[in-house]
Amino acid sequence: MAFIVAAGPSTSHAAEAGKPAELIGTWSGTSVCTDRVAAPACKDETVVYEFTQRKETGIVHWEADKVVDGKREPMGGFDLEYDATEHCWKAQFVSPRVRMVWRVVVAGDRLTGSATMLPGGEKVRRIEAKRN
Repeated sequence: MAFIVAAGPSTSHAAEAGKPAELIGTWSGTSVCTDRVAAPACKDETVVYEFTQRKETGIVHWEADKVVDGKREPMGGFDLEYDATEHCWKAQFVSPRVRMVWRVVVAGDRLTGSATMLPGGEKVRRIEAKRN
């Protein structure tokens, strides 16, 4: 299970940080497992992420697909908000089996991020993607 940012013209990345425009668009990359003890069912994935602007100010919707046999398979989606304290886009994901916090950061055309289990704080995924 993996989830999870496009930039318009700007003078610097810092000027765009926290604005939905830095995230909006399609991103492709990997989501790899980093702690198979905390998340034994985790599988490394090739991913495609679609970020779209919500009507609500400052909210970005994230749809995640994994690529299997060359085809995209939907994994789900959720909304992200910018956390100025942590300098990242952030969302909590809750299901009957797991609770985790997803964090992503944009630097130009690169997206990096992680998923951390709750309540223990184990980092179970590392995300690396590039803007399409």
